[in-house]
Amino acid sequence: MIRPATAEEIPGLVDIWLRASIRAHDFIPEAFWSSRAEAMAREHLPRAEEVAVLEVEGRVIGFAALNGDHLEALFIDPEVQSYGHGSRLMAHAMAGHERLTLCVYSRNVRAVSFYHRLGFRAVEERVEPLTGESETLMVWER
Repeated sequence: MIRPATAEEIPGLVDIWLRASIRAHDFIPEAFWSSRAEAMAREHLPRAEEVAVLEVEGRVIGFAALNGDHLEALFIDPEVQSYGHGSRLMAHAMAGHERLTLCVYSRNVRAVSFYHRLGFRAVEERVEPLTGESETLMVWER
């Protein structure tokens, strides 16, 4: 079931975000992600216009956070990745929009390929200021 997140679920979402970020971004030191967890809990998730969670058998296993037409975050618990859960959350997000944008680390080849398969196209390469890593701005239009 996909539904809006509750404030009480934010610590669990941050845990998913942290574990998934460390796994997907081995080119960024783990300490960076740990240092950003509090900001994710206190700022980013609470300020998102929409945070949708994917709940399976009573357990939240992933989430998508959006601000307007920009996907700020899409994370699935690493224990259950590669079973189509990210695609389900993206289908939900895409159904409510005519256009979506997102930024993804360019070295996260798995994520870049995932978004390409969903119909996103790369429109700009730039440097993400907090990490100094290259990121790709992608766009999808219905």
